[in-house]
Amino acid sequence: MKKRILVVDDDFSVRETLADILRSRDYEVVEASSGAEAVVNAGAGKYDCVIIDLRLPDTTGLEVIEKISCYVPKNKVIAITGYASSDMLAKTLEEAEFFLLLKPVDTEQMLAVVKKIIEQ
Repeated sequence: MKKRILVVDDDFSVRETLADILRSRDYEVVEASSGAEAVVNAGAGKYDCVIIDLRLPDTTGLEVIEKISCYVPKNKVIAITGYASSDMLAKTLEEAEFFLLLKPVDTEQMLAVVKKIIEQ
């Protein structure tokens, strides 16, 4: 049975690139372009991992992570961002129960984290 991953990013090209990479590794991928869509998708099915942008047009990725934590544990979430200062990164990593990757996302790093999350 294929492992399911929810990819949430408002940037179509980023979302499609991540989804295509994951599909090429035989994961089932569902895509969402907003926080609201992510919450609906998370509640509608089981996911082994969520990859989510921290900046979304309708909310923040952190707010979505909180809303979906009843469906997907935080330790199964990879947050991605291109707007992280070193202070913000340090604070987020200190408090986070999720993984954080910087954009542009390193494909091999992302796949290694996905594998680690799914095997937990």
